[in-house]
Amino acid sequence: MSHKSSVRDRLAHLEELRGILPTRAQPSETLSGMAEGLRANDIGRAASAARTQLDSLDLDTGRKAVAPELYEDPAMREQMAGFAGAGMNFFHSDADFWNLPLAERENQGGNGLVNRVFVHSQRLLLETSRIALRFEADVPEADRAAIFARHNITRLSSAGLPPDTYRADTGDARALDTCLMLMEEAEVTFAEPDFIEHIGQRLTPNDPDLTRQWHHANILSRNAWDRTQGEGIRVAVIDNGFDTTHPDLIFGAGSGHYRPTFDFVDADFIPGTANIPDGNHGTACAGMIAAIADNNLGGCGVAPGADLRMIACMNDQVGTQLTLARAIAYAADPSKEGVQEEGADIIACSLGPNGAVWTMSAVLSDALDFAAASGRGDKGCAIFWACTNGNHPIGSDQVCSHAEVMAVGRATANDTDNGSGFGPKLDFLAPGVKVWVPASGGTYHETTGTSFAAPCAAGIGALALSQKPDMTAHELRQVLRDTCDKVGPLPYIGGHNIRYGHGRANAEAAVAEARRRGTGL
Repeated sequence: MSHKSSVRDRLAHLEELRGILPTRAQPSETLSGMAEGLRANDIGRAASAARTQLDSLDLDTGRKAVAPELYEDPAMREQMAGFAGAGMNFFHSDADFWNLPLAERENQGGNGLVNRVFVHSQRLLLETSRIALRFEADVPEADRAAIFARHNITRLSSAGLPPDTYRADTGDARALDTCLMLMEEAEVTFAEPDFIEHIGQRLTPNDPDLTRQWHHANILSRNAWDRTQGEGIRVAVIDNGFDTTHPDLIFGAGSGHYRPTFDFVDADFIPGTANIPDGNHGTACAGMIAAIADNNLGGCGVAPGADLRMIACMNDQVGTQLTLARAIAYAADPSKEGVQEEGADIIACSLGPNGAVWTMSAVLSDALDFAAASGRGDKGCAIFWACTNGNHPIGSDQVCSHAEVMAVGRATANDTDNGSGFGPKLDFLAPGVKVWVPASGGTYHETTGTSFAAPCAAGIGALALSQKPDMTAHELRQVLRDTCDKVGPLPYIGGHNIRYGHGRANAEAAVAEARRRGTGL
């Protein structure tokens, strides 16, 4: 199936939630309480907070909180909590309100930018006027301009995006309908709405009562440090936020953040560490990779000598996949956002829903392809991504199933799998259960999740790559696969097991194999 056919097929299967709309984005204590109620599965508390928030808006009394349709569906609950935390509630709309212009909807408490709400594979998608558009590579500029004019779309920018790809605005037109019409143009590779969605953190609750940093013993990182600590390797960590003052972290050149607009439809890239939003999750991920060694503080990372660059986006866990795509492309090539720094060698990301399904936009797929093909002087960035924490098949997650992504599951201290994502696409496991990692506020804590297994594996990748820096991303992936320990009681068929992937990653063995390939010995 072609790129265009794949996008068209996905868009054709969107289900519109007719009559359901979001409120304007306006964080409040009431909505924070709603989010807390949803996360605690206290539906009564959440519904009460939702009604209180709607009562504070200038909405007709006939419009009510969407409690039974969305709150009671476990697949939607995490998303609804994320939207509430970001300042958005959802309500039933009557026909009169539905037919109002967007500006008048906003005057009455609705969201002045969201046309419609769709659901696809149990994922809520908020349609605005924004789209992502890619042309075939050989289309002249005059023809591109003609297509923009013919469909009454405003070209916004190509900053931070792969070649031939643009952000655009359809004005008053509905983005989905415009995209379907655009894909009738032979010169257009794809066009898709840049939906606002909830993109959470792949994190499960922590348990602080076990031993600290046991993962170094399991993956034999101390033995690997006899050879290298990952010096000279640049690792980009993409997450919601980081503690820039943590004494065990060094923010390298190329760090920055995507500051969202108040309505979440766009984001501006801000280089440097000033005003990067704080985040416990991102701090832990970065610390798992490269917390400082030998400074008499806390623990240390798997590759403490690596150069960390922290890239924050979607600090409210609500935004668009286009923003995430920009972060991926920027990590590989900072010039995409006008920054003159070398790109990352390795990209680690632990964002995504914990349910079974995550549908990937074409622009995010292109960004992953771009980073994997064009990063590191065309040797490719190695991309590590945390798979779902749920016991779900990874094949349902199009991001972790992407051909250029290494999907990482979490292992326990006893080298057993811990019920995270499984299937043929699982690359390997890495420690991620009750691990001791940095926390916001300059401290450490124990926590659990594939969120920390992926950066652990990325740290091992940095150690190995430092021994043969001219390896391609595909070669590095194969080194990591080949050197995994075949843990667990289940058989490996052709070197792979659906629960363990190629096994649990081994830092000492990966470093030795990369060194052997580099020296020929």
